[in-house]
Amino acid sequence: MSTSLASSISNCAAARRDTSARHFGENIRIARSNDGRPLEELAPKAGLTVEEWEAIESGQLPERWEQVLLLGMVLRIGPKWMKHLRKLCESATRQEPHR
Repeated sequence: MSTSLASSISNCAAARRDTSARHFGENIRIARSNDGRPLEELAPKAGLTVEEWEAIESGQLPERWEQVLLLGMVLRIGPKWMKHLRKLCESATRQEPHR
């Protein structure tokens, strides 16, 4: 495989991961908005600072799966939406195989 093709594939994979992470954050922001409680109340219940929560909403994935679960519990996200969030996390963290 040529270097430029490998680079293009790598760039596409990185863009896909970034898009999934942004979508994850948007879903968390929507869930928080629908919840109606202030961020200052929700963040500590999920074990996060307000700044960490805002970073997640901006597209930075939580560092651990447990944090995703806590976000879901705090926001009272149902099983179907949690499954969607899980898929976004997996897509954002998936590494492309080296060729």
